[in-house]
Amino acid sequence: MEEAEKKKHRAKQSGPKAEKKRRRRQQQQQQDEEDARRRNPRAFAVQSAVRMARTFHRTQDLKTKKHHIPVVDRTPLEPPPVLVVVVGPPKVGKSTLIRCLIRNFTRQRLVEIRGPVTIVSGKKRRLTIIECGCDINTMIDLAKVADLVLMLIDASFGFEMETFEFLNICQVHGFPKIMGVLTHLDTFKNNKQLKKTKKKLKHRFWTEVYPVWCLTGFFFVFWKSSDK
Repeated sequence: MEEAEKKKHRAKQSGPKAEKKRRRRQQQQQQDEEDARRRNPRAFAVQSAVRMARTFHRTQDLKTKKHHIPVVDRTPLEPPPVLVVVVGPPKVGKSTLIRCLIRNFTRQRLVEIRGPVTIVSGKKRRLTIIECGCDINTMIDLAKVADLVLMLIDASFGFEMETFEFLNICQVHGFPKIMGVLTHLDTFKNNKQLKKTKKKLKHRFWTEVYPVWCLTGFFFVFWKSSDK
């Protein structure tokens, strides 16, 4: 019968004796290194300052990559306001419409409008209303960022050049949602003529907007000024 192999001795990996041996071994290694430095100091001296600098930078880069930089959540608590641009030729009622919208949402009367106006329209929704002038640069800038365009049209006069200019700019820059608004309807005394004018202007407006109507959405409203 062959004798069974005896279990080999295993050195302790933990415990006070193992820790004591590990510390003794580390101290012995440090002592040997210090003795070697004393015996041959030139072997441990810096041979090249450039190489030493590269090694140091490389070590620091590796240490820096291990640090996890916390990512800051920059998501705003409230969603950005909806940008509403009021467009139209001069003397068509842009400022009057903005004042009426502000009074409808805030119950306050705004005498003079200077720049964009932001109002709270719901618990989690805000509206920024901007009046667009007849400057071509202003039209281009606002057509790029507008979410909704209120295009005012003087019903007593008809379409003007500013309306078609803005529509052409919108076709190039993505075409936001457009809502046509007819103003100065109180100048019509004959209801038949008023109805005919509404239909004519609405169909003419469709001609410009219809190619992208299904994608953007199109509305046409008839508004009578009542800023009292």
